[in-house]
Amino acid sequence: MSSVLFAAQVIFWGLLMFSLIVVIHEAGHFVTARAFGVRVSEFMLGLPGPSIGFKFKGTRFGITPILLGGYAMVAGMEGGKENPNLAQAAAYLYPRGTMRLHEVREASEQLGFDFEEALDVLHIWGTVKRTKLKDGDHEYATQETATFALGEARTLDSPASFIDCERKQTYRGLSWFKRIVVLAGGVAFNLIFAILVFSSIMLWQGNQQPITTIESVVEGSPAAVAGIQSGDVIQSLDGEEIESWEEFVTMMQPLAPNQTIEIGYSRDGVSKLAAITLVESEGRAVIGVTAAVVRVPISVLDAMGASLGFIAMVATAILQLFNPATFNDVISQSASVVGVSFEAQRAASAGFIPFIVLCAALSISIGLMNLLPIPPLDGGKIVVETIEKITKRVIPPRVINGISVAAMVLLVMLFLFVTNQDINRYILGS
Repeated sequence: MSSVLFAAQVIFWGLLMFSLIVVIHEAGHFVTARAFGVRVSEFMLGLPGPSIGFKFKGTRFGITPILLGGYAMVAGMEGGKENPNLAQAAAYLYPRGTMRLHEVREASEQLGFDFEEALDVLHIWGTVKRTKLKDGDHEYATQETATFALGEARTLDSPASFIDCERKQTYRGLSWFKRIVVLAGGVAFNLIFAILVFSSIMLWQGNQQPITTIESVVEGSPAAVAGIQSGDVIQSLDGEEIESWEEFVTMMQPLAPNQTIEIGYSRDGVSKLAAITLVESEGRAVIGVTAAVVRVPISVLDAMGASLGFIAMVATAILQLFNPATFNDVISQSASVVGVSFEAQRAASAGFIPFIVLCAALSISIGLMNLLPIPPLDGGKIVVETIEKITKRVIPPRVINGISVAAMVLLVMLFLFVTNQDINRYILGS
């Protein structure tokens, strides 16, 4: 395979994997928001920018050229105190239907407040549509409804009541508990996706349990020299009966290389004995055989329990990032977008199951990382909402922005370090 083709495959499978996980995460925010009656004006794969797509039940679904993420534009998530001029802004725009940006800025002097800022908030709410025109200018238009077209002028009988009704369809209008559900929805969907993938595969494949039947014999090993063959069934070790492969492994553990043991086995229903002198392999005494494996059905509860156990393991690894004693070990085993893309290509080459399993594992990691109490991650937003609920005070945006910038600097530094590690590991081969 040429290096160019290989690089293209790495990029393709990496983008596909991250896009899938981002869509699942944003779907969590979308579904929970819509369940509470909150508008979601856009659901996009890719970073904000020009897009192609379609509109369905008030939400525009689509894809942008920059496939490095995705977003669900949930109405009313602008943060900080509510702009006090929203009713006045709506009362001025709605009878006109549409206004160009220069008209909006001119009206600001007449109205005595930042009209553009108020309209931008109403755009986030889904009450106003802001569009970039071909000539580079921007236009604000009244939103499309069941009875009015986009940009159609209309008179508001009570602007204040109108804004009250609009607020009820935004994140800002939700109770504290419902806001937390919306914020945690992305993480929840990441984890649910992983549980469904892992549980489905385990239910399909079952537990792969080794048995006492010999699958293969290493050529030239003590077992081969003693005449043991594939298909033989181990029955005893030094006269002690063996019921399972796990029991055989346990009995072998205290034995030492060059020690001679007696293995009882059966072939075609005939019992036989073989004296075998153990050899050393990877620090332990072995006879040179591998066990056959059978599929043992697993219950739904056991499959889900195993999936939850894996999630707990990933969560423990993430928490170890905050322990100076384990930080270096965790980072050395971590991967950036570069490393994950290489592993995605490798998994895809192995087949659908390895690829979807890696997607599920990465979904857990990204989901749980989003729960870290650091703005602008979901966990940080949950902390902010909780503090504001307890103190009954709105944290100033400048404070949240300052913390967000500091956190992002640390995350970017960590990302660059892990990326450099991946470049050395996967590209430079060191």
